[in-house]
Amino acid sequence: MELLLKSSKRPQLKLSDAAKGEIREMAYVIAEPCIGTKDTACVDACPVDCIHPKKDEAGHADSEQLFIDPVECIDCGACVPVCPVSAIYAGDDLPEKWAEFQQKASDHFGR
Repeated sequence: MELLLKSSKRPQLKLSDAAKGEIREMAYVIAEPCIGTKDTACVDACPVDCIHPKKDEAGHADSEQLFIDPVECIDCGACVPVCPVSAIYAGDDLPEKWAEFQQKASDHFGR
């Protein structure tokens, strides 16, 4: 798993990790098409378990969408092609109209 796509030359969105005083990269963001869908194909495809809430986790029924933990995500992109509603975007490819979903993910994980 060390072959991270960090070698790609695309810039990364940054996200503060206040608990550690560090800046974290926002590699992928789940946007508006996931709302109400919450298909978990992306959860199954993720090799590091960074997409939450899973079906068996508290809060799954109450959450309107899934979120990618920017600290746990290794930027592999395995989730993108399996999303049936095309809701997952690389941070730098996130459409402007869904820019607030970056903050929603950050808020979900308390970062």
